[in-house]
Amino acid sequence: GAFSRSVLVFNDDFKNRSSAQENAQPIYEIISKCRTVEIQPSNATSQQTLLLGKYKGWTGHSVSLTGFESTSVAKRMGIFDCGWKFIDFGSNEFFWRISGWNSSWTLTDVGGRVVAKFSRAGFRMSKLGVLEVMEDVKEPMLTLILLTCKLVHKSVQESEQSSGGGP
Repeated sequence: GAFSRSVLVFNDDFKNRSSAQENAQPIYEIISKCRTVEIQPSNATSQQTLLLGKYKGWTGHSVSLTGFESTSVAKRMGIFDCGWKFIDFGSNEFFWRISGWNSSWTLTDVGGRVVAKFSRAGFRMSKLGVLEVMEDVKEPMLTLILLTCKLVHKSVQESEQSSGGGP
């Protein structure tokens, strides 16, 4: 749920909304701790971390990313900007930009091509929102998208709490 330190990620095809959605099994779990955030397969019998993010510095505006035998970094775009940028494991830079009163954010590459979109769920406490990935991506990129989307969500929530606004 929205107050949990753990978020379950489901794979769903929204072109066909049916009762199958209620029977869906989570594919990943994103676990947030004090100085780390990590992604594990939700069906893993042992705790196998696919991607680990470690907050750097006292502000938490930079996160080192380790997984898939590679390392990278994600950084918050600015002190008053809740958006994040990250470099994938192929050295390509991506940007999460926030729009619509913090209700959605879009991931683009350097050329402005939309890679993913996230829409918050509003007041539904059991659901953070819907992430739509625009193309098939390999698992290393998918986990980067999921983890950095969670970083943006955390930044937006903290910003709303400090300003007293938001849903």
